[in-house]
Amino acid sequence: MVRDRKTAQSLRRWERYQVKIRTRITLNLNGDTLSFSGEASDVSQGGLSLFIPRELEPGTALRMEFSLPYTSRAMVIRGIVRSRHEFTYGVEFIGATQHQQQTIAQVCKTLQILQ
Repeated sequence: MVRDRKTAQSLRRWERYQVKIRTRITLNLNGDTLSFSGEASDVSQGGLSLFIPRELEPGTALRMEFSLPYTSRAMVIRGIVRSRHEFTYGVEFIGATQHQQQTIAQVCKTLQILQ
């Protein structure tokens, strides 16, 4: 079933906010640890949209390191690829600490005011 963009957006659990965040990605693939860079183009309380110049399948677990806007420290958080369109991946945050969840929520609130 194909949905238009507006319908898909209305079904989302969290509002997305446009950003441009350089992200360091680490993952284990076939017994090898790979590390490379990507770029997040939007963030929400539940995850982010991530451009990665690699072929990944939905379900791939990864570790991300990035600095959110309006924060002073880098965040290291795990995620899982939930969707893919070409080299842009929808990544859901998993195992976020309470502090990380609060930080992400505060950044999203700030971005909502500014956008």
